[in-house]
Amino acid sequence: MQTLPKKNPQWYVLTTRPKQEKQISKRLSANAIEHFLPLQRQLRCWHDRKKWVEIPLFNSYIFVKTEEKYRGKVFQVEGLVKYVSIAGKICVLTEDEIERVRRLCSYIEPVNIEQGDFYSGEEVEIMEGHFIGMKGRLLSNADRPQLKLAIESLGCFATVFIDKKFVRKLPS
Repeated sequence: MQTLPKKNPQWYVLTTRPKQEKQISKRLSANAIEHFLPLQRQLRCWHDRKKWVEIPLFNSYIFVKTEEKYRGKVFQVEGLVKYVSIAGKICVLTEDEIERVRRLCSYIEPVNIEQGDFYSGEEVEIMEGHFIGMKGRLLSNADRPQLKLAIESLGCFATVFIDKKFVRKLPS
């Protein structure tokens, strides 16, 4: 496969066959297709050992950067199923959303991805730490406060634990 020209590329989200994300990422690399597979490190425990492993942040999703007219060519790579769409429209992520996902992947605490809307809570901006400058909704939690960070183009959000002293309330 030839390298796809990049005049006005955008980030698209594709679904993969289950548990094939890493293999498909290797195939995309071998075919010189720009892509991003969000991974997070987690400590997995088995009955005889513990091991740090990298697992996909989004199960069965991979992000591909290409021009709209070349979207069909990525399916020459085995294992891709279809483009993710919401309300009949193919999801296109902004560079800011991709950067948000990259920062989520580098966070040392576990990140939980959920579909749906935000719960009620205060909208805040993070003033210090790993997610400085990001905005989200602060949730009440007895032990550790949680912050929901939207990934709007995918219709989902990430939940992370954060210290309340690192956030400030945004004016309504």
